[in-house]
Amino acid sequence: MSKRTHAAFVSPYDVREALERLEQDGFSTGDVEIRSSAPLDHDVFPERHAVHSRMPWMALTGAALGGLGLFSLVAWSSSVYPLPTGGMPIVAIPTTGVITFEGIAIGAILCTVATVLYECGLPGLWSAGTGPLDHHLADDHVLVSVTCDEGASTEWAAKALETARE
Repeated sequence: MSKRTHAAFVSPYDVREALERLEQDGFSTGDVEIRSSAPLDHDVFPERHAVHSRMPWMALTGAALGGLGLFSLVAWSSSVYPLPTGGMPIVAIPTTGVITFEGIAIGAILCTVATVLYECGLPGLWSAGTGPLDHHLADDHVLVSVTCDEGASTEWAAKALETARE
């Protein structure tokens, strides 16, 4: 049966040592969760464990969908609106460009905000609640949680300020 082991570290470099020890013990990156009240430098993570984010791709996707959506709205509304214009378009090309640009901007912004909320788990809809050591986040400590078997070694948490099991 797998349990979660939590450890609170004072220094991000202690976290790096713990992550290297976890890698030596054979844990995958999917079993490890790292939380901090402040952004961590990329040198905290071992070189083989790059931090991946969906942010750039989601921003581009949102921009494409927003631009396409508002361009389609302008094209559709100008083609179905029954105004006699003598063969001229109801909405000129420069105006369509401005509206399309605004669609690109709002699409990128909304997708970026949604991605931040999803990746950070801020609404709390996907998380199981708080951990037993979450009070350490207020003191600028770094928390590492690992899903492991009950008899697994906890030597990776040797430099931890406090540990707990769930």
